[in-house]
Amino acid sequence: MKRVREGLGTILAVAVAMAGVAVTREPSAQTIRKVNETSDVYVLPPKEYLGMVSLGYRSALADGLWAQVLVSQGLHSVEKRRFENLVLLLDAINELEPTFRPPYIMADALVTFQSGEIPHDEVLKAREIMERGTKALPFDAEIWLGAGQFTGFIAPASYLKDPVEQAQWRTDGAAMLARAAELGSENANLSWQAIGGAGIYLRAGERDAAIRLIRRTLAVTDDDALRDKLQSQLGKLLGEELADAYKSRNRSFLELWRRDLRFIGKSRLLLLGPPLDPAYCAGGSHPSDLRCATTWRAWADLQEKRIVE
Repeated sequence: MKRVREGLGTILAVAVAMAGVAVTREPSAQTIRKVNETSDVYVLPPKEYLGMVSLGYRSALADGLWAQVLVSQGLHSVEKRRFENLVLLLDAINELEPTFRPPYIMADALVTFQSGEIPHDEVLKAREIMERGTKALPFDAEIWLGAGQFTGFIAPASYLKDPVEQAQWRTDGAAMLARAAELGSENANLSWQAIGGAGIYLRAGERDAAIRLIRRTLAVTDDDALRDKLQSQLGKLLGEELADAYKSRNRSFLELWRRDLRFIGKSRLLLLGPPLDPAYCAGGSHPSDLRCATTWRAWADLQEKRIVE
């Protein structure tokens, strides 16, 4: 009898549960359809304490937060609402893993790809995050390029309203693009994009800065089509006579490179310095000879002196 009572009790409990589900399912579904999330809750501690919270697994926690950022960005876009915790999560990821590249490269797209108008402080935050990337990875040309394009082109044209601020951002962006052009010598596509900074300088009336950007890019690029374009721009800015002199010097450098160390890139050759003839230059008896130049600056000065003469 005890077992029978227990069995009947179980059956009764299941029946009551089933009846409860049947009665409440439709009203609950209607309530869920009516209720929409309107805000996000940030549950992480201040970024200064994230290292302790990670228990030493900083990279793993940064990866998890980055996955959350990407998934949440998609969900917020579908729901047509702002991702309010985005910049906080990006700050947390940067704090946990400063050399993790993707957040720096995608920061501008993530921050600006939002529903509604982008607040000014978020535009500033996007630039701050990208500049943080240039400091954490100072030799990454792609990060410099992204920061320069956002600062010099995208933000002033789309999100900034103050003309003075727009002009300053364009100038700052051009400087970032110039750095990207210097670092991206082995990536022709990146260099092609980076030389847009010269146009920004010219529109801002900074002709000398534009010339410096073109000359620096010309000094490191291995792309023949880009080299021809830069030499043409340099001819328009300097005049044909000076441009021809610079072209002659660059041609001499290329000949020296191909004759001496053609199996390495130009950037590495610039680090090594010009080839020196120890026997010929011993004792400093030929200080004005190109074969005795110990630095590329000295070699360039001697080359220009020879062209002028």
